[in-house]
Amino acid sequence: MPNAGEFRSNVATWWGLLFAIVALGCNGAFFLNLPFQGAIAWLSLLLAIVALTLLAMGLRLAIVYPKIYRRRALTVLVTTIAMIPAGLSVLGFVATRKLPSATAAPQVGQKVPDFTLADTSGKPVSLDQLLSASSAVSPPGELSFESRPPKAVLLIFYRGYW
Repeated sequence: MPNAGEFRSNVATWWGLLFAIVALGCNGAFFLNLPFQGAIAWLSLLLAIVALTLLAMGLRLAIVYPKIYRRRALTVLVTTIAMIPAGLSVLGFVATRKLPSATAAPQVGQKVPDFTLADTSGKPVSLDQLLSASSAVSPPGELSFESRPPKAVLLIFYRGYW
């Protein structure tokens, strides 16, 4: 137990803040395609748990020994601020476990199953119809959409709904 006459800085709180920020940054590193990508989520969770432990220790020191760790308001403020990135890291870890696996998702270059959608005029157009050679011949010198099929189709998927 520290002496009552000496004042100390509550370094556990500051280390907790640092670990919380690193844990949140570790989630961002997931998108960099690093070699051990499967371990990044676990590392982020571990860093968040260490951060929360250090924050709890720092808060306990400030409450139990208020005469030695005098900046109790600052400790509470830093702990509250650091709980945000640490909590987001834990929440991100838990929420990503609920996502379905992408094993059945189409891969780059893979042929997409046929589908039919309405064009700008409301006429239904299927993917096979769009990619197949058209039987209609356009007059000489005139290029039409129906006479030359495209070589590829760009599909854009929007998440959500309107």
